Amino acid sequence: MPLWVASVPRVRCALGRRTIGILQHDLKFRSRCQPSLRIPQRSYASTHVSPATINAAPRVLPQNKELYNALCQLETSAEQYVNISRIQLALRGLASEDFVVRVAVLALDSQENAQKVARLLLADPLGPVEKWEEELETATEDGKPVLLRYGAGDDIRQPNPLYHKLPTPSRVLRANNLEVLVSTLNIDVSKAPVKAALDDPLDTVLVPKLQATASSGVPTPYPVHKTLVVGKGLESVLAYGTFAADMPSYAEAAIKVAADLPPLVKEIQSHAVDGPSIINVELGAEALASFRESIANSVNYERGWFRSGMQELSRWLTAGMQPSEPTKPAVKALVSSVTDDVEARILIEDARQLQKLNDDSAATQRTAQSVLTNLEVWAEQSHTELRDQLDSALSSRYWKKLAWWKLLWRVDDVTMITSEIIEQKWLVEAEKRGVFLAGRMEQAGYANTVDMSPVVVVPEEAAEVPVEEPVAAETREPSPTEPLPVNLSTEVRIPQPWHSQLSIARAALLQESIPPLQALAQRLVLQTLSTTSLTSALSALLYVSSSSLTIFEASAVAALGLVFSLRRMQTTWEKAREMWAVGIREEGRKTLKATEEDVRWIVNNQGTRRLEAEGAEERRKAREAVERVREALKNLE
Repeated sequence: MPLWVASVPRVRCALGRRTIGILQHDLKFRSRCQPSLRIPQRSYASTHVSPATINAAPRVLPQNKELYNALCQLETSAEQYVNISRIQLALRGLASEDFVVRVAVLALDSQENAQKVARLLLADPLGPVEKWEEELETATEDGKPVLLRYGAGDDIRQPNPLYHKLPTPSRVLRANNLEVLVSTLNIDVSKAPVKAALDDPLDTVLVPKLQATASSGVPTPYPVHKTLVVGKGLESVLAYGTFAADMPSYAEAAIKVAADLPPLVKEIQSHAVDGPSIINVELGAEALASFRESIANSVNYERGWFRSGMQELSRWLTAGMQPSEPTKPAVKALVSSVTDDVEARILIEDARQLQKLNDDSAATQRTAQSVLTNLEVWAEQSHTELRDQLDSALSSRYWKKLAWWKLLWRVDDVTMITSEIIEQKWLVEAEKRGVFLAGRMEQAGYANTVDMSPVVVVPEEAAEVPVEEPVAAETREPSPTEPLPVNLSTEVRIPQPWHSQLSIARAALLQESIPPLQALAQRLVLQTLSTTSLTSALSALLYVSSSSLTIFEASAVAALGLVFSLRRMQTTWEKAREMWAVGIREEGRKTLKATEEDVRWIVNNQGTRRLEAEGAEERRKAREAVERVREALKNLE
């Protein structure tokens, strides 16, 4: 037994109870480990750190099977919201009985500072300076991270392009089954755009990115259970606080922040594991060196160790690492953190989708209001155009050519004149503006056609009226008080572009209103000539058959027939012309009203598309998966 161990009883009274307990524990541990160090066969977190290699298919322990299956279901159902690297690390921990817990020590500035902190946490104060400590101090030459894994110093090291693997015969690693990754945060937290460029600060800290080289290479995630963030100076810690301001509260147990500041004048008695810590690396290194120099410096070591803040970091490092049934608290904490993280991301996505729905709804309302405003302007201009253009056409010299007294030599021009009035004066500009409005609606996402089922309007009296033989058009004489059949109200509604209703109605007017008017003009001319001819013949017959009638008396009959026929032609034709003008005016008004109603129906019923939250069903399934994981974790405890 070494002499310095035998001298322990002589300095017992000079040590505090905590130091005595530490030394006794170390002596028992060293007696178990002597005379040689034997490396047990453990299930390390990974040989390669990519997520694909963590995702093995091991035999799951029976007590962890329910939680393991729930996590697998969570990975499938919430793949958009879960961090694959962290959940696979949790699955690997549930599948192994003696899983190695990962801890990362990340520096905000230089990796050298993180290496000093890791050395103080893992060094054995009862032994001399070991080889791994010296190698750790010089491991920053190429800028690669360092992985401290339990093992003998003479183990064969397999080169890894991502990090230096340093076998470390530390009692802390062995007793708590740990491996420690020493690296930097790989970002400059003092820059404001950094935070906006990252998806999640939590993933940045708990899933460090490793690169094959310092300047290039694809970053490889290395998920850990706990992370110690070390900053040198107050400015770097304040910058990290700004960077991690939005970090959720459930991450406090897995993330520890330590600020390397000058030592405090008076020691603060603190037993809290969570929350930031103030440390002094130089003071801790001096305390460790003094104790290794002589056991007589144990009191100074204890004071310097506690004043440096390293004792608080040591408690945080080993908290939750003790084995328990059926699995380690660190693995349970990782599972709980993963579920909390997934639920938080789902809530964020819900809020984002709700905001998007509100924005889309407001934008849709603004678009609809703009379309309806333009529709009102179009309708007002169209009604004004219908009134003014028809008034101009019906008072023009061209329309007066169809006066009743000119009908005898203008009867063949009825079709030409009325067709030109409809084609040139009946809602021509309104149709052009309607096409422009339809283009703006289509650009806004509205449908171009009116999707209505065909509806046939049948009068109730139609079933009671017996079917009669149709009367020939040339033998039927319209009543002077009966309007011409120019009412073109559509009885069968079929899907059609709404802006084409004006052209369809114009074509219908040309086909249905002009031929009856032309036929009436021809009949009136024929009737007038026939009546005049008959009365003239009757007058001649009376003059010839009766010698008592003078030629003037006999001509009275012919004059009477002429006046009667001309009067009938005048009243019938002027009434027909007036009814035709009223009919096309009324048909234009109805067509404009129907078109306006169709556009309003499109805006109010069809719209662009129904607003609904995207991915609502996926988020519901993800919430159910989170609840199953929590229930399984509760049953496991």
